[in-house]
Amino acid sequence: MIDERLARLMHRFAAAAVAHAAAMDEMDQDRAGRHTSMIQGLYREIALTGREGREALLALLDSDRKEVAGMAAVYSLCYSPERAVAVLRRLSSGEDLFGFRASMALERWERGEWDLE
Repeated sequence: MIDERLARLMHRFAAAAVAHAAAMDEMDQDRAGRHTSMIQGLYREIALTGREGREALLALLDSDRKEVAGMAAVYSLCYSPERAVAVLRRLSSGEDLFGFRASMALERWERGEWDLE
């Protein structure tokens, strides 16, 4: 059972993921950068809650919103790579800009370019 504070963090993480994707779609680098910073800060707060936070983030992998599932996958790669990679592979099969971004995330992970912890 997640507590109220963690629930708020998860809600904010999901909202920021959607806003980030919208900014990317609109090619608004400044806004996308602000949302990236927000997501990173929220992730740090979520990570501080330990196992409960990691499990809450993993629950977002099942989101109906591809933006939320994708961002949760990116931030879950370090501690649940099998599940996160499976989500990113599914999302990368889309023939849209989001699918391309998911495939780029997979490539960066496979090349060892990401250390999100």
